[in-house]
Amino acid sequence: MKKASTVFTLIEQRPHYYRGQLLLEDDFLAEQNYHVNARLRHNLHLHGWGVVHGLKVSRASRNSIDITPGFAVDATGNEIFVSESQHLTITGFEPNELVTIGLTYRKTADSSDNEDDRPRNLQNRYALLSASRSSEKGEGLTLARIELDDDGGISEDKIDCSRTRYLKRLASGAITRDELHPELRKGWVRLPFRPHALVNLPENETEMLPAFRVGATESMSLAPKEMGERDRGAAGTMAIPIPPNSTQVTRLRIAGSRNEGEIRLELLKGGWDPVGKKHVRVKILEETIKSTSDKKWFEKTFSIDDTILDSEYNTLCLWLRGTRRTAVSIVAVEFAY
Repeated sequence: MKKASTVFTLIEQRPHYYRGQLLLEDDFLAEQNYHVNARLRHNLHLHGWGVVHGLKVSRASRNSIDITPGFAVDATGNEIFVSESQHLTITGFEPNELVTIGLTYRKTADSSDNEDDRPRNLQNRYALLSASRSSEKGEGLTLARIELDDDGGISEDKIDCSRTRYLKRLASGAITRDELHPELRKGWVRLPFRPHALVNLPENETEMLPAFRVGATESMSLAPKEMGERDRGAAGTMAIPIPPNSTQVTRLRIAGSRNEGEIRLELLKGGWDPVGKKHVRVKILEETIKSTSDKKWFEKTFSIDDTILDSEYNTLCLWLRGTRRTAVSIVAVEFAY
């Protein structure tokens, strides 16, 4: 029987201290580098890179700009913090030239002495703001591009920030749908009831039904006196918009201020079958809401089991009939991702 093979790949090393060990500067530097590299990987692979907030470029004068305080992460994961507004003079360029305003992370070593004359080495970090020709390969983040005028000056309407990269809170692909809590993979689409009148005789109906009177926030059947003293109710159908990337419809909710007979409803999945090249019409919910003697209003929520939606080809619509005086305020559908 063959044994399963095992492969070890070295990720990195970090200092492992023990009692009585002689520590030199390389040991401390190795420990610092371990934590610095971990922070860089965290920034870059979990969050991405770009401007987090601030760092807006605006015209200060004909040959200078202002940059607001802000925070950014560069393409290698370094954090760049600009604590105060900065003023940058734009000189040395030709008229009509295209200038790039960049932000770069820099570090340098600086040696100074403390009050006891003992050397202390500090490694300083800088946020470097610069202006360079856009034709040249620049470093760091692009905050803006400026097209100079005929005299080599700066106009407010020629400051272009469309190329600025902004950091997303999570890098693309860092968290997929499956990692989200189930409650975060659901959402309600809420709509006023805005039905269209029927043009064909519905199934199991013997006469064409009156249309709803549609108001701004509520739709209601006609009063009996408007129908020759006969309460015939009303019927109609409306489309339900499906949010992008939704793959399932899970619940339907409907509520209104009046139901004096019965409300019959059907939720229908429609669309197109790209394989069979045919129209789709599937009834995924059929319910009846009966009136009660103690109240005229109604509110019902219905669960819909295992209803899969094709994100490219399926549609959704509601058919509803109130057999007597009916008023509907809201139609809501819960979708899952």
